[in-house]
Amino acid sequence: MLWKEAVVRFIREKQNKDTANEVSIFKYLDAYFGHLYVDEIRRMHVDDIIQQRLKEGVSNTTINRLLQKLRAVLNIAHKEWEVKCDPPYIKLLKEPKKRVRWLSEGEAQRLIMALPSHIADMATFSLETGLRESNVTLLRWDQVDLSERIIYVEGDDILKGDTAFVVPLSDVVIDVIKRQVGNHPERVFTYKGRPVRRANTKSFKNACERAGIENFRWHDFRHTWATWHVQNGTPLAVLQELGGWSDYKMVKRYAHFSHKHLKRFVNRSQSGSATNIATLASVSQ
Repeated sequence: MLWKEAVVRFIREKQNKDTANEVSIFKYLDAYFGHLYVDEIRRMHVDDIIQQRLKEGVSNTTINRLLQKLRAVLNIAHKEWEVKCDPPYIKLLKEPKKRVRWLSEGEAQRLIMALPSHIADMATFSLETGLRESNVTLLRWDQVDLSERIIYVEGDDILKGDTAFVVPLSDVVIDVIKRQVGNHPERVFTYKGRPVRRANTKSFKNACERAGIENFRWHDFRHTWATWHVQNGTPLAVLQELGGWSDYKMVKRYAHFSHKHLKRFVNRSQSGSATNIATLASVSQ
């Protein structure tokens, strides 16, 4: 199987949501593999790509997205399509620790007030549900069950992991959704009657500036949602289920925002230690 044939089949069968980014990656890889069969791709080719991208000043994170796509095509060709090949081992580059940028409630209110109404609704929705940008912008009416007060996230709507999950809706979210009724027959969030494609737009960035919010991206609404949950005492296991994370490590990064569970261990009077220390202190005085 030619690399070009593998790419075409991969795109056709997987139908991933990040098609534009995917096509861009495959166009770049075509310069290296366009003339090769899948079984001719070697580790030296991968190393050449990595070195070239590093010379171009591309970040390790961006390079890893390319390597992950390359690895996905080769593994599927080998395991699912039974192409006779021995895919090279592709090790991802070390990435910086993921940032956790979140807003205080006052900052969030200030930002929402600065946003255009259609983006403000999506921002409010994101803060209440923790859903990723595309899960919000591409939300369909057939995913919404107002009678049960839930949203279904499954199938092609899942960006990371393979497990479907249900998102319970707060009163605030219910009000946001009801405001969208009648705007479009299929999609929930629209602008001037047309489905919204992106939320992290120039209008959003301008609103951040007006509200005095720095270094904030749309995905940070999800970080904010998770942080608020932990600060309010939501157990990490429950947060993992609410957020649809398949990897517990992704949830653990929010653990340091909670301190309530530590307070009961501070007062050591039950063991007598605190009493003894207090006695010693009084004697020394």
